[in-house]
Formats: sequence, C-alpha cells, structure tokens
Amino acid sequence: MLSVRSLSAMLFSSLLVFSQATRAQDIKIGMIAGLSGGGASYGASIRQGFEMAMKEINDAGGINGRKLVIDVADDASDPAQSVLAMQRLVNDQVDIVVGGWGSSQVLANMEVAERAGMPYIVVGASNPRITTSRNKWTFRILTNDNGQATRLADLAVSLLHMKRIAVIHDSNDYGVGARDIFDARLKELGVTPVDIESYQTNDKDFTAQLTHIASANADGIALLGTLPAAPAIMNQARDLGIEGRFMGAAGLSNEAIISLAPEASQHTIATAYFFDTLDPQAKAWTEKYMAMFKNAAQAPRPSQAAPTYRGVKMAADCLTAVGTDKDKLRECLKGWHGTFFGLPKAEEHFDDTNQLVVPVVLVTVEGKSFALLPGAN
Repeated sequence: MLSVRSLSAMLFSSLLVFSQATRAQDIKIGMIAGLSGGGASYGASIRQGFEMAMKEINDAGGINGRKLVIDVADDASDPAQSVLAMQRLVNDQVDIVVGGWGSSQVLANMEVAERAGMPYIVVGASNPRITTSRNKWTFRILTNDNGQATRLADLAVSLLHMKRIAVIHDSNDYGVGARDIFDARLKELGVTPVDIESYQTNDKDFTAQLTHIASANADGIALLGTLPAAPAIMNQARDLGIEGRFMGAAGLSNEAIISLAPEASQHTIATAYFFDTLDPQAKAWTEKYMAMFKNAAQAPRPSQAAPTYRGVKMAADCLTAVGTDKDKLRECLKGWHGTFFGLPKAEEHFDDTNQLVVPVVLVTVEGKSFALLPGAN
C-alpha cells in the first residue's frame, strides 16, 4: 500500500507536469522598456499599449488557441541596464520582444538580440543607426530621424519661413543623431543655425544654454529631446523672455509636455507616430484606450501607447501565421505590410534594413491638446 507521503509526492509530480505542460502551451512575448529612471513615463505608456493589445488578443482566443503571456524587463532607462534586461528575456526564452524606448538603450540592447537571434520590434527609438544593412533581427516600426528631423527642417524653412533657427539638444544618441540630420538639412536649404546648445539628459537648469539662444534672437528653436528636460526647457525659456517657436521630433508629441508646460508649450510643432482624428478607427481606439486606463497611476497618453499596441499586434500577426520558430518569425516580419490607423493612409512595409516605411505626421499644441499642423500633412 502506498504511504500518504508517496501519494503526496505522486500528486505533486503530476501537478508539476501538468503545470509545465500548460505553460508550454503559452506563447511568451517579452516587453523591454524603462519603467524606472528618466524614461519611466514613456515606459508606463509602452506597458499600457502592451496590455491593451494582449487583452484583445487573448479575449479573442489567443494565438491559434494559445494564450499570449508577457515577460516584463525594466531597463531603468539606462543603456547598461538595457543590455542586462534584454539578456534576461533571452534567458527566459521568450518567443519575441516588443518595446525599446530611447536610442541609447536600443543601440545597446539590440546587440544582445542580434547575437541571440531574437526577433525584436522597436517602438520608441529613432536614431538611424538602429536600422542598417547589418541588421537581421531588429525591426523598427516608427520613422527614424532621417525622416523626422529632415521634415522639421523643411517645415521651418519652406513653410514657416524661419530665418534664425537655434538648436538645443540632449547629448544622448537620440539628441545628437537628430541634431546632425537637422543641421545638415538646414545647410542644404541655405540656412545655418544661429546657435547650437547641448545638455545632459538629467539636467534641470538650462539657464546658460538659453541665455545664448536669447542672445541669438532665434525665431525658431529645435528642441531635440524628451521628458523630463523638454518641458523644463520650455518653461525656463519663456521665463527668460525667449519667444521663438519650439519644434521637435516625436519626443515632444507627448501629452505630458502640455501638462508640464501648459503655457510655454503653446504652438510647439512636433512629428508624431499617431493622431486620433485621422480616421474613425483611430478615434475609436483612443476612446477605448482612455476608458481602459482612466484610473491608472500613469495618465493615459494615446500618442505614446499606440506604437506599442501596433507592435504587439504585428507580433501576433506573425505568431499566428508561422508559430514561434524564430527564423520564420523574422521572415514573416520582413514581409509584413499593412496600414496603421492614426497615420496618413499608405501601405507600410519594411525596407531592406528592417525600417518600416511609414508616413510622418506633423502636429502642434493648441490649448490643452495637439492639433494637426495646417498645411503640413
């Protein structure tokens, strides 16, 4: 006769086998983002977009009947930590990774993904060096700085007829990359910046840089940075009497910019990855998203969450089509094409560097929200 101890052991073993078999049926998707550190607000929006997409996928039956589960890695908004975060996802044997905010972080963590053969969909970094011909496993679904900074320079000179343009930029990979492209395009258009200033990501006092910009009497100011510095720069600039119009890449098309600099940010121009009035689907998505996260600790920011939502849905499309074989996933992503809601209508597809060819939207701050920039879209 079996003892109670033997029966207990057998039962435990059976439950363990059942639990492992159940987990084996799940599809694990990795999320990498800065949930702490300087980019924490962006990381929170990435997580919201992730959770919304996954809920819809699982409520609809998952991936061919298999549940999609999330494995979250916080990179602390730090390049060194982002390497460790990606390595943990690789060690956890996730099937695909979606996320990545901050060019410096992505340039660091994508090397881990490339070595490991891990499909990686980037939703929040724009330095052009992320997508190059050597790239095999990393796919970016938003416009890089070649598109954004060039478009801003063209806008400033050709549409707004600015004559005296200053630049203030973060000294990280994002800010330097955007500065170089913006400056080069201005010079092609026959305009030389009247001043170029830089700052460190975590700086809080920008008096020295802004004093130089004030002396240059700039009518346009390219602010190539993100939270938390960007709204502080705007507020301090207005306090010093600087009246030049701010413009920037998608780091500025964040609802938090308006809430943190409600007066100083007025009429700021920015590129955007999403705008909710461009089509009915975008409007419906925004209403659903706002309702889902209305009580969240992080205020819902549609412009920041939408790219991640799209990225998770893209991953799900390929997981549904080819399963979890990583080589097949990579080939599926390379061949992906479709139309994103919340952007000007065009069929998006990846080029030979795994950069999604996608339109740029230009918006401006009007009151408490963003509006499409007249004559620019």
